[in-house]
Amino acid sequence: MKYKSRDYANALVEIMLKEKDNAKMVAGFLEFVKNNRDEKKLREILKLAEKLYFKKTGNKKIILETARPFNFKNSDLVNSLVKKGDVVLEKNNKELIAGVRIVVDEERQLDFSLFKKLQELV
Repeated sequence: MKYKSRDYANALVEIMLKEKDNAKMVAGFLEFVKNNRDEKKLREILKLAEKLYFKKTGNKKIILETARPFNFKNSDLVNSLVKKGDVVLEKNNKELIAGVRIVVDEERQLDFSLFKKLQELV
């Protein structure tokens, strides 16, 4: 029987939230996907599972993009956005020229980059 990616993602999130031995259960889940010959869907399944997990736990995935490496560990900006359980990723994007772009849950974005300012002028 073929399952949709969303069904797999829901099952994976439920396993992660309810089971104590996550590693063993996730390995079983991956074996189930393999037995159904749906390995090609894994990238989509994991992306959907990530979104569902953050939605169900109330946590956020925050991506901080800067043109050059910057240490956000003790930054007031990060401390005001992040709560316990949130995932913060730092990325370098030379196209920004200067400034910072903050993306929350791949849905909301604050763009304080020089690149955006220049685009608005043109």
